[in-house]
Amino acid sequence: MTDFERYKKFQEKFNLPHLNDLTNTFKFELEEDSDNLFDDIRAEISDRLFGFTEKILEPLIGGSESLCCIFEHNMLKDSERNHLFDIYKKIQVLKWENNLLIVKPDDSTTAEWINKTWDLWNKELEGELSQLCKKLSVAWQDLKVKDAKMGYTG
Repeated sequence: MTDFERYKKFQEKFNLPHLNDLTNTFKFELEEDSDNLFDDIRAEISDRLFGFTEKILEPLIGGSESLCCIFEHNMLKDSERNHLFDIYKKIQVLKWENNLLIVKPDDSTTAEWINKTWDLWNKELEGELSQLCKKLSVAWQDLKVKDAKMGYTG
């Protein structure tokens, strides 16, 4: 049985998303001769999700010393940063569950993790992160530097 056939069986057993939906949503490709397709899928999804968290959410929530983050942190209201932190906490739960699966692999727990991640992405993250990207894009477009201290009006 190939890994793809094995995934199909797990998909039916655990009501997992279609493999094409996962690869298209999280923008990854899989090798057909994988040692463990299930772990590869989890790893690919986690790389995309946690990379976005580290590059985007963490600097916006906690601030950073990079020029863009100084401005972007101030483009958000406290309530928006608090909401992003709530999302961040949900992602951190997935991150630590993912770490456990790296230490102690288990197919059924991996299936649960994939479903939880898929649901969070589709029910909350994709929409919230899309709005955030649009908001910051507009904020940058409308940004006006008001003095040499790099304050802004926006």
